[in-house]
Amino acid sequence: MKTLKIFAASIVAATALFSFRSGGEWIMVAADNCKIYFPQRPVDQMGTVATDKGELKVNIYSYKAAAKAKDENLAYVLSVTQYPDSVILLENQDQTEAFFKNSVDGIVNNYHGKLLSQSNTTIQGFPGRQVKLDLQQGGAIMNIRFYLVKNTMYMLETITTAVKDPNNSMKRFMNSFEITHSGDSNQVGQR
Repeated sequence: MKTLKIFAASIVAATALFSFRSGGEWIMVAADNCKIYFPQRPVDQMGTVATDKGELKVNIYSYKAAAKAKDENLAYVLSVTQYPDSVILLENQDQTEAFFKNSVDGIVNNYHGKLLSQSNTTIQGFPGRQVKLDLQQGGAIMNIRFYLVKNTMYMLETITTAVKDPNNSMKRFMNSFEITHSGDSNQVGQR
């Protein structure tokens, strides 16, 4: 009888573990001198944006989870923006602070969100910011990491419901990001 109870408890535990999408193979995207893992193959959009600072090359990799998917997040996004060399000057701490302040203010305004938290971060010695936004008056949370590597800004985003923030899939996505400096080749693979 004791063996039967242990067996039944094991089945219940296994069912609970496998009902979440925290495991499994994720898709690696290696592009723009970085790599990151998505839970599914992202859509890749490339283009340029005309600004008062000049033409900006923008690559966006995004995966929007289907409503029926058992994903902890609604969306995962990597945006890579290359600025003209003359715009980004990391020689001065004030210029770097101003760049991040403008970036954070811009994202808050574009999404009509409320800034919940902001902290400094780094990746491989390059400066960054970690930001949390309230969207839709508490209906959703956007977690963002900005990294500035020379004249390239990498922006990682996840959107989830407020009750699922934070979650393991968001952490896995954010923590899988690496700067590779391996050139401009684009690759997609599984992990």
